[in-house]
Amino acid sequence: MRSSTLFQITKRGFPAFHSVPLSSRPLRFYSTESLQQSLHKDLTSRAPNIIFDYLSPTPSHLLNVSLADFLPESCYPPDFSKSDMSDLPFARLESLHEFNRALLPQGHHLVYFSPQVPGSELLPDGTDPLQSPGPPFVRRMWAGGSLTFNPSMKRHLQLDTTRATCIEKISDVSVKGTEGDEKVFVSIERRIGLAGHKYCDPLYSSGSEPRELFRRFVRGYLQIKDTTKMGNLSLVETRNLVFMREKSAEAAKADAIKTGKILKPAHAPDFTVAMTPTKSLLFRFSALTFNAHGIHLDPQYAREIEGHRNLLLHGPLSLVVMLSVLRSQLKEGEMVMRFDYKNLAPLYADEELRVCIRKDTEKEDKFDVWIEGKEGGYAVKGSAVVGQTDTTPFDRIDF
Repeated sequence: MRSSTLFQITKRGFPAFHSVPLSSRPLRFYSTESLQQSLHKDLTSRAPNIIFDYLSPTPSHLLNVSLADFLPESCYPPDFSKSDMSDLPFARLESLHEFNRALLPQGHHLVYFSPQVPGSELLPDGTDPLQSPGPPFVRRMWAGGSLTFNPSMKRHLQLDTTRATCIEKISDVSVKGTEGDEKVFVSIERRIGLAGHKYCDPLYSSGSEPRELFRRFVRGYLQIKDTTKMGNLSLVETRNLVFMREKSAEAAKADAIKTGKILKPAHAPDFTVAMTPTKSLLFRFSALTFNAHGIHLDPQYAREIEGHRNLLLHGPLSLVVMLSVLRSQLKEGEMVMRFDYKNLAPLYADEELRVCIRKDTEKEDKFDVWIEGKEGGYAVKGSAVVGQTDTTPFDRIDF
């Protein structure tokens, strides 16, 4: 007898899945419109997920080490050298008011603020349930997203073991497709910024003060409506996930050998970097991001359940690679202000890909950034707006 999953709510407030016979599961049929309304109400009403992290240099450094064999040295962050990979940047708390601390490279926030979910509450595919709509939408893919960075250096994340916070909330839900073959698109907004030692660490405060500061800090984050005015935020990230129905074994087998549609880029790039991601790289990135999704780790699962010919490159890993290559093309003092991207086709382990950069011929502050798969078509399509870093001095961080 085939098994499927039954949706429940745990004490932590998000879905849990338990195996039950498919034939004993009650079936409910919704129109696409009513499904949209039901899921939108349910998912957007979930409480924000708040994640703290201490910005140790170690995760960022290990990400640099993991990518060192795949990227040219021109794409390395300024504080990293392949010639001495044991040279971990110093985390210097005494330099709180200086700009000479190691900055967190843009995109490296992805190896911090991991989901705080125990293994017993992960879904059968290894993903966390925080944004899952529940059965029958049991397959998850990363569809794209955006990043908006604060240009002020005094708000940049720095690798000095400062405490930082990520507050993530489901901002939108849409259902696309015909009845019985719907896809649920879930948008998550993540607001990230400093929650410094001096203001939130018990070493500096006592009594009820830290709790009240924490509440005020969270309220301040959630009240920011216009992300063009970043305030105390370091960055705002939007993640677009798509959830799909379970595939039959026959459909998965057919998809694993099927060649997808190839969409060729309209322009030639100004700069390219070719790389072939390995299974080891995927494992390391999964470990750094606390990600147990089977499509990145288990070839048999990826092939027989999800219908892919090999392990898939992570959506956030492709984002890190694009930002790393783009950084090599920026002038001194420039930074990425905004980055938008869509994942159009899967990228696989042991298959060459090309990261491509093209400067817009009409807009000086815009770049086209994309990744081509082994067939030469778009796999990821992105665009970046760059600008000057604001280096205005500061005395302290105000919350």
